[in-house]
Amino acid sequence: NIEEFSKDTGSLDIESDSSEILSDKYLLKGDVEVNSESLFLAADEVEISTVDNSLLASGDVRFQDQSYLITSDLLSATRDENDELIATAKNAKYQDFGAGLAGANGYTESIYKTPTTVLLKNTTYSLCPVNKNDWLIEADQIEMNLVKNRGIANNALVKFYGIPIFYAPKYSWVLVGRGSGFLTPNYSKYSEPGAKDSSYSLRVPYYFNIAPDRDLLLALTYMS
Repeated sequence: NIEEFSKDTGSLDIESDSSEILSDKYLLKGDVEVNSESLFLAADEVEISTVDNSLLASGDVRFQDQSYLITSDLLSATRDENDELIATAKNAKYQDFGAGLAGANGYTESIYKTPTTVLLKNTTYSLCPVNKNDWLIEADQIEMNLVKNRGIANNALVKFYGIPIFYAPKYSWVLVGRGSGFLTPNYSKYSEPGAKDSSYSLRVPYYFNIAPDRDLLLALTYMS
């Protein structure tokens, strides 16, 4: 579920079952919710540092910024020297809800998220609806540059219904809008005249964005 951010500028709205004030931090426990004008965080336990205003959340963590939703059991959030929000999580699920239903989603061993970059390690990536990943990319690393609108995957393996169909040591694509790249594969069954068993075909299309008014579509098709 996508949460609404707080409308109080420059402040944190905090709810929890219990709280404790220590020398340099606040310790919140039980159904914790932290909300501000730019982030929402829910967890079983949250530590807030009074030194640098960083957060450390654990247990059923849900983190949301302006475009991404991250769920994990452990997540930290802090701000850099430019006051930009940085979130880091381990063994996490992510979803780019800012792009709507066509936003990227997947599972990653680690995610490093800034306002301009998303870095994923040992991860999956798909544009299918959440939990309905007919096709996906598995990669050692995926870097999504939100400013340049480019994604780059290292050791990328494209899978369709769990079947590996394409490997590339390095693969790049446009995150939003038109760009050259693979389109959704198609799998279908058919019957040959006189044949007892049905056959199948697999079609893997590749789209070339040549110019604003020109494009080309090539498709590799296998028929059993």
